[in-house]
Amino acid sequence: DAVSVNSGIYLVMGANIGTSITNTIVSMGQMADGAQLERAFAGATVHDLFNLLSVAILFPLEIISHYLYHLTKAMLPDNVKDG
Repeated sequence: DAVSVNSGIYLVMGANIGTSITNTIVSMGQMADGAQLERAFAGATVHDLFNLLSVAILFPLEIISHYLYHLTKAMLPDNVKDG
């Protein structure tokens, strides 16, 4: 069976948090060159903060109002809504 829209919203939020760990580990692969490591780690940190802040804002909004669910429902054509 397919993943429901409600479950998919939370899966995407979890994936955003998961990629925050991955990009930090990848940035550590630039250890050979200090300047490149600094840029890579700075980019990873910006990515982490964006993902964490997005989830910190959207997760409570979704829990309280189901905004993302209703937005997704409005974007889908009628024949897809029924399954």
